[in-house]
Amino acid sequence: MTTIETPVVRSALERMQRTTYFATGLAAALFAVLFAGGANGFLAQMDQLRAPFGAFTVLVGVAIPASLAVIAFAASIGVLRWLVTAAAAGFVLSQLLWVPMMTVDVLDDGAAPWLQGFGALHATLLAVAWHRPWVWLYPMAQGPLVATVEYYAAGGHLEQSLLDGMGALVTSLILTGAGAAVVVAAARQDREATRARAEAAREAAQRTGEREQARINALVHDEIMSVLIAAVRTPTSDAVPERAQRALGSIDAIREARSRESAYPPDQLVAALRATANDIAGDMPVAATVTTSEPVPASVVTALAEATGEALRNSVIHAGEPGEAVMRTVTVGVAEGEVRVTVRDDGRGFAPRAVSSRRLGLQVSIRGRMAALSGGGSRVASAPGQGTTVELWWRAEATT
Repeated sequence: MTTIETPVVRSALERMQRTTYFATGLAAALFAVLFAGGANGFLAQMDQLRAPFGAFTVLVGVAIPASLAVIAFAASIGVLRWLVTAAAAGFVLSQLLWVPMMTVDVLDDGAAPWLQGFGALHATLLAVAWHRPWVWLYPMAQGPLVATVEYYAAGGHLEQSLLDGMGALVTSLILTGAGAAVVVAAARQDREATRARAEAAREAAQRTGEREQARINALVHDEIMSVLIAAVRTPTSDAVPERAQRALGSIDAIREARSRESAYPPDQLVAALRATANDIAGDMPVAATVTTSEPVPASVVTALAEATGEALRNSVIHAGEPGEAVMRTVTVGVAEGEVRVTVRDDGRGFAPRAVSSRRLGLQVSIRGRMAALSGGGSRVASAPGQGTTVELWWRAEATT
């Protein structure tokens, strides 16, 4: 059975950035292997440059971009952004210093500087790392830089230098545009997802308030009616005064919790969860174990009730075909500083990893709601044909 903890969901923008870093890193490594040799390769031109500068050009032109294939999914997005920026700045510096750092007047065989073909990689990386207008300055600078450096380093072939500069400009502009486009698309997807989650959360909160009110009304009604019915019976039971006192105590506890939004006693938490289960799945068995009298914060009761309700609704909808018998149970454990709720069914099950992170029922009303609760958490375990178990918990020691 597959078990999924509450996940850290990466934004579409971050996933796109990391994927592009990885792909560009692979491309840089491939280019380095393919174009290392020959008159235009960095191996042949290293001894025509001053030693420290030659190593620096390889570092910023090839090594750092290629390293992204290894660290793209491991390093933080901030570290990757500044690494990309430093490499691009170092690359431009290498172009500016190339001619002064040559140990020969002209490169052997009139070859072009090897790094002239790597500028487009940095253009792509900068466009993906920074969604800013200034990233367009980089591709615009590549045209004159490439043409000027090649003209002086390769022996003054003006026409060829201008053609190569134009090619570098066009290539860098195209890749900058492509990078900027995917950044805009990913950012738009994140905004839409955020809007959808916020709307779903508002609706969930509204439903929670309505259900909580209905549960409290039902609870008070049942307490009062049971006492009144017992009181009018003849002979009157000796337990009526005690039951009346308990009903008044329940009413006072509910009124206090709702007016101050402070806490519910454990039995009221269990009653709220039992009412939630019965509202959704009829005569749902709810087994409770209470080993403390410490009250539970109202926010915890609300979150657990809503998440439990969503888990049961998912089970009713997805665990079996209409009319198919599916066993469902809810167990509640309340200890000092801790509450744990487990919802199980023996239905068809599913593959949790195959569920989209944009499925708002699972993502917002269960995982998101419990993750937003200080000290809260959730776990979903399921597999096709093996039923589903949803665990919800809250621990007071995790709060501040």
